[in-house]
Amino acid sequence: MKIKNLLLVFFLTILTLNFAAAQEWQTPVIDGYGKVKYFKDAGIQPEKDKEYKILYHLTSKNEKEGVNAGLWHIARQVNLFGVTGVPSQNVKIVAVISGPDTDIVMSDDAYMKRYQKKNPNLDLMKKLTDYGVKIEVCGQAAAEHNIDPYSELNKYTDFTLSALIDIPTYQMQG
Repeated sequence: MKIKNLLLVFFLTILTLNFAAAQEWQTPVIDGYGKVKYFKDAGIQPEKDKEYKILYHLTSKNEKEGVNAGLWHIARQVNLFGVTGVPSQNVKIVAVISGPDTDIVMSDDAYMKRYQKKNPNLDLMKKLTDYGVKIEVCGQAAAEHNIDPYSELNKYTDFTLSALIDIPTYQMQG
């Protein structure tokens, strides 16, 4: 009887450890940002052979774990695609930035002059663009926030005429 109880405890421990290991937070693609938990038996899973075209319009100054919440959620989406095996070439993401969070596109030097600290979003922006995410800033928003698009943008951000043009253009492209 004692051996049966020990075996039962042993197997329950193994099952618990396996379940716990499967439930750990991870950042498999965008290291350090956008943590995910993978549930292989969840109802909807991405299709590995499909092309995903995703447009984000980031306008909020909200933060998550010290960086812009919109960028953090893009990292989460990339990590979800990665953990489920969708190849990066099948994921096309564009982030158009305007509104109150426009200052996240500033270089470290420009950000330091304005806020007396380095731009906390640049590491994440680098990792996203290395993956293939396009990051664009609305020229009108940059002008409204007194950001010189020729000298104050970080190297991960493209300058465009306006989010009002970018968004419908990407929508028409699918």
